[in-house]
Amino acid sequence: MSERMITMRQQTLCWFVLLISLTIWAPHISAQVHSNTEPIQVTGVLRYAEDGRPANDVVVRLEALTGGVVNEVRTDRLGKFRFPDLSPKQYHVVIRQPGYRAIQREVNLVMMFAEYLQLSLVPESSAKTSTPSPKVVDVNVRPEALKEFEQAQAAFASEKKEQKLEGVRHLEAAIELSPQFIEAYLRLGIAWMDLQQLDKAEQTLRHALEINPRTPIALFALGEIYLRQRKYGDAEKVLRAGLAIEDHAWQGHFALARLYWSRGDIVKAGRQVGLTIQLNANLAEAHLLAGNILLRGNRREDAVEQFQEYLRLAPDGEYAAQAKEAIERIKKSP
Repeated sequence: MSERMITMRQQTLCWFVLLISLTIWAPHISAQVHSNTEPIQVTGVLRYAEDGRPANDVVVRLEALTGGVVNEVRTDRLGKFRFPDLSPKQYHVVIRQPGYRAIQREVNLVMMFAEYLQLSLVPESSAKTSTPSPKVVDVNVRPEALKEFEQAQAAFASEKKEQKLEGVRHLEAAIELSPQFIEAYLRLGIAWMDLQQLDKAEQTLRHALEINPRTPIALFALGEIYLRQRKYGDAEKVLRAGLAIEDHAWQGHFALARLYWSRGDIVKAGRQVGLTIQLNANLAEAHLLAGNILLRGNRREDAVEQFQEYLRLAPDGEYAAQAKEAIERIKKSP
């Protein structure tokens, strides 16, 4: 007796709206605005700038933008840190390690539900000779362009289409002022995706890659575009190129999992969704897809566990009713 599968609507699962930081090119996965089914969190990795070693047991502090310490954690042996269960606000991530330059990064979780930071500890003694801190703006970006970028970000906070189009105009102005402003290209590409203008999104992201071909955000975004267009060969190519640069990006693995699922290759899909869950165990949609894959492989008890995990993470999620129904059908089956 076959079980009814839960349908994953590929083109409407909007998991790839990015907030482009002026200092860190890090992927963010979200819907257009945050919903109460998505975990709000800040994750990241801290390394020593000299040799790239993970910075273990370093205190990382999360502060509210308005003041006050929200939480404080220590990095693990891989240099990773995580602040889960946050409110949709603006924060500062602050690191003050003796002998190293202080780090402070602003994190905006009002629009985006997650942010991933890649940070480096630079010795105090090399402050005068080291690469400029990420807080220092690229000299190729004019102040007027930065102002246009900030106005665009403010416009994108609205759900209204006219506001989003206003944001697009500000980004286009920023690019005209500073043609090498890669963050503006990236944010513009994501804006066109959000507006379902996939051809314009692709063209814009291609411009970003002309500026810096090793930009995983642009490659993952292109992969999402091709996935929506069912250009699976092109999608696989650019997603794997992005993962070759940043192999711990769960966004790339999850996109590949969805791609292989769409093509009916459950072995490859299972491998990729497994990697996704290892890298981000709180991604509800990954557990939903894992449940479908296991059900297709007739591993019904394991599928039930994954559907239950989806419901735990997203009790009011878009597919909650289908997940509950699938669990009941599996339990009633001989």
